[in-house]
Amino acid sequence: MNKCTEEEFVPLFQSAEKFIFLVFRLSQRPSNTKNSHFYRLANSFYFGKEETTIKSVISNINWLTQGESGEGDDYVYHGWFDLGKFQTYIQDQYQRGEGFYSWNGLRYFLFEYELYLQQKANGNQKVKWSDFNKRKKEDTIEHIYPQTATDKCWSTEFNMYNKKERSILLNNLGNLVLLGQSKNSEFQNKCFSFKKKHTNNLNSEVGFYNGAYSEIEVSSFDNWTPKEIEIRGKKMLSFLEKRWNIKFSDWENVNKENILMLDFMKTEIATEK
Repeated sequence: MNKCTEEEFVPLFQSAEKFIFLVFRLSQRPSNTKNSHFYRLANSFYFGKEETTIKSVISNINWLTQGESGEGDDYVYHGWFDLGKFQTYIQDQYQRGEGFYSWNGLRYFLFEYELYLQQKANGNQKVKWSDFNKRKKEDTIEHIYPQTATDKCWSTEFNMYNKKERSILLNNLGNLVLLGQSKNSEFQNKCFSFKKKHTNNLNSEVGFYNGAYSEIEVSSFDNWTPKEIEIRGKKMLSFLEKRWNIKFSDWENVNKENILMLDFMKTEIATEK
């Protein structure tokens, strides 16, 4: 039986997490993809068969995730990760009307983004996965530009677009923010200035400005218009690249603009590098 220290297992967990996110949550492969292979690999490792080491297991997972060989005309990609499938999947979700909001990897992605902002701020953890994952979706993820945007503060900036385009903006990645605590009933369809900061019934100041790190980041914007949705959406996709070590540029006909589907805005916004 193989025995390893906790430190030795960390790289294995990291490789497994990357496979799960890239293959199942981005590429949208079936949940049983390579199941039999991994069962055999785990058995071989556990019983120390065929000199299966933790390093060889990690190498095997990495190969199945993004393995490649050869160059030029001889190049072959062996991985199960396919960013093009994610682009197609998200575009299909937009056609269904809920875009990124219906992405089955959204909750996990937003939590990872929260941890990233926490690390940047060198602060204490404000949101625990065990709590975040238990709460209802509508209590954990807020549409900044609201689902029922009837107030003038919203119609002035968004009603230049048709109903379909407004739906794309509504369910866009950049318009969705993790909530440290449930605020949906309080926020409802209020203006951005109210969501950023207001005084509640207990005469306390509340809002994005003192919420989770993701909320605080949103509160740093002066206004919330389609432009801000695009800026933040591209920033979050840049985080995705860095966090899971992938590059949009490695995939033909795949880019952040196509995934966000905001080409109707005809804007040129610099992407955070």
